[in-house]
Amino acid sequence: MTDKISELKIKLESNPNQVFHRYSLGQAYLDIAELSSACEEFEKCLIAKPDWMMAALSLGKTYLQVGDKALAKVKLELTLKLATEQNHDDPASEATELLKECNIS
Repeated sequence: MTDKISELKIKLESNPNQVFHRYSLGQAYLDIAELSSACEEFEKCLIAKPDWMMAALSLGKTYLQVGDKALAKVKLELTLKLATEQNHDDPASEATELLKECNIS
């Protein structure tokens, strides 16, 4: 476990509802390729803030890395919906491109 992960876990113990620390923890797990842990943290972010477009995008991308195209598709479709509603063109474009990788054969 890295120092960054340890620090974020300590911060979350004292304030478990701090979604920005939780998102950072998910990113820290991505940095060390702990993909299942990253997914867990991003899922918790979306439970706390269902309209958090960047958490949905990060989760979709991570599910793609794991190879779970079905879950990636669900999260990337959510990203596209949120990005459109929130007028974020770049994440919408990214989600649209990533959705092409989710075609399940």
